[in-house]
This record gives sequence, structure tokens and C-alpha cells, in this order.
Amino acid sequence: MNIRKISIGITMLLISGLAFSQNKHSLDLETQGGYEYNYFRSPKEIRTDGVVLTEDDLISSSIYQDIDAKYRYRSKWSKKNRFRLLLNPFSRIFYENVDDSYWSVNAVAKYDHKFSKKFSFLSELRFKRMNREGLGGDQDVLINPLGYTNYGATAGIEFVPFDNNATTVEGFYNLKNFDAFGVRDLQFDEFGAQFSSVQTFEVNRLEHKLGVNGYVKKRLYDTFNASEIDTDGERDWDYAKGSLFYELPFSDTFKIRPNFMYYARIDNSTGRSGFNQYGPGVIMAYKSKTTKVRTSLSFITRNYKEIEARDTEDLIGEKLKYEYANFQINAAHKIGNGFSLTGTIYSRVRNTNYTDIDARSFRNYRNQYAGIGVLWEF
Repeated sequence: MNIRKISIGITMLLISGLAFSQNKHSLDLETQGGYEYNYFRSPKEIRTDGVVLTEDDLISSSIYQDIDAKYRYRSKWSKKNRFRLLLNPFSRIFYENVDDSYWSVNAVAKYDHKFSKKFSFLSELRFKRMNREGLGGDQDVLINPLGYTNYGATAGIEFVPFDNNATTVEGFYNLKNFDAFGVRDLQFDEFGAQFSSVQTFEVNRLEHKLGVNGYVKKRLYDTFNASEIDTDGERDWDYAKGSLFYELPFSDTFKIRPNFMYYARIDNSTGRSGFNQYGPGVIMAYKSKTTKVRTSLSFITRNYKEIEARDTEDLIGEKLKYEYANFQINAAHKIGNGFSLTGTIYSRVRNTNYTDIDARSFRNYRNQYAGIGVLWEF
């Protein structure tokens, strides 16, 4: 009898929640056409078996067509519960090299429960499938294929320690299983904790924000020979990342967010692959009733602690160093009836002191693309 009463109570609670919930759906469909240069991030010159391959042999570029859909669902009930769902299938089709085309599916489900005005429970489940073949040019110790499946979960709390502040503390877990590449296979588990605190205040009726966020995590790799299923290698890496930003509004429509990031990896396995990474960046955002433009720019330096740089002849007496220049701009302008014209520009340039033409890894590369298209919002 007690079990029956409990079951009836749970059923009535769910029916009541659905009956009085506030539901919202949205669907965005976008297509963009453009051109991408060096989408495998290859260096311009490699020597293999005594033969020097040049840019024409190594770099793959193509006209592309993107197809992107975003479905969002939100439900609120009892003024304390909120559920959100995002489904995002995406594909990039290369017209000149069709076999290099790829697609992905990203799904995120979030549930929040507000215990009070100053304390909430947060949770999230994630799934992503990237279906892509090929080998990127920026891998270091491990051979990383581009296709993978990722499962993840996050849970934590958001609270207000003092006026106009929002702070979150969460734990997370990810399992990323890369597609087998030749006879190599690779996967990793990672778990950690993340933190964010944002203070908001007004100056001349404009909302300023000062924030800090970061995480610490452990990543455990397994690599093995896919044909013999024999363990071939393990990696135990720790990561720590922190960033500080200040959001400065110049008007109701335009604001900038300068930031500084520090990122470190500790190699607990061999001590070889640790690095420190740091650098400044800035995000600029413009938003009016008809036009949205978001631009990001950053300059990042990565210094390896043990790996030594070399030229084609020998070691050069320096540790391996990367310098990244990253730039991206996304824009949308409404033209009526739910349609917008959109545009994207992306650029990443990596410079390094590792110039050995007998190596593919650790080398310089440049990857850039630009496209224009149409967005339809339902």
C-alpha cells in the first residue's frame, strides 16, 4: 500500500509539473559557404624517406559548405525548476576534397533547481560525436585522430556570497574515445573541479563585470595497438587553468572584455610533456535590434619544460616554444521574416622554434577560413 501511494504521489507530481510548466522551443537553421585553407594544419615542408614534400603536396584546402542546426527547448515549473536541452547537428562539406568532409552531433541537457534566491543546484549531461577522418598537424606526444565520441557530466552549486555576485563551484567528468587510426587507438578519462565568480556593478547606468574562472583536472590516457589489443602506453597528465576578465561597456550596444589566461600541464608519467601557457585576449561584442557582431583576438605563448627544439640538423639549445595568434569574427544582420545574413572569419597562426623538416609534429602552421550565409530562426 505504501509503495502504491508513493507511486501515485510521484505520478501526480510529474503531471502537475508538466501542466503548470512554461515551455519554450526554438530552432535555428544556418548554412554558410566559404573557403578553408590548410584544414589539417600541416606544415609547408616535410622530408620523408629522403624526399622533400612541399606545400602543394601537404596542404589541403577547399571551398566548403556548412549546414548547422540548433534546437533549443526550455521548461520551467514551480518557479524553482528549469530544464534546458540543446541539440546541434553540424556538417562541413568540402567540394574539392569530398572525402575530407565531416559531421558532428552535440547534445547538452541541463537541469537547475533554485533552493532560494541565493542558492541553486546545477547539473549537466553532454554528448558529442565528431565523425572526421585525418590527422591534425598539432599533435605532440600522442597520435590523435580527428574523429571521437565524448560523454560528459557536471554537477555543482551556484550561490550569491554577497550583493551582485554570482559564484559557481562544480565537479565534472569526461570520457573521450578517439576513433582508431591505423593500428593505433586512444581514449582518455578526465575529472576535475571548476570555479567561476563574477561581480557586477553599475557605472553611469552601464553594467560592468569583473570575473575570474578556472579549473583543475586530471586526464588519464590509454593508448594501445588496435589490432592486438595490447596496452602500448599510458599517460597521466594534470591540468590547471585560470583566467581573469573585465567587461567594459561603452554603450548599451557595444562592450569589450579584455582577459588574461594562464594554463599549465603537468606530466606525471614521463615528465616530458609538461608546459606552461599564457597570454592576453580581448572579446568585442556589438548587439543592436538588427545586427550582432562578436570578435575575439588572443596571443598565446606555450613553453614546454622538457621537450627540446631542433632544426633539421640538430638540437638548437632551446626548449620547444609555440606562439599562437588567434582571431575570429561572427556577424549576423536581420533582413526580415526570421532571416539573417551571417558571416564568419577565423584565423589561427602558430609559430615555433622547432623547424626540423623531418618531423610533422611541433611545426609551424596556418589555418584560416571565411564564409557567408543565411540564418533562419523559427
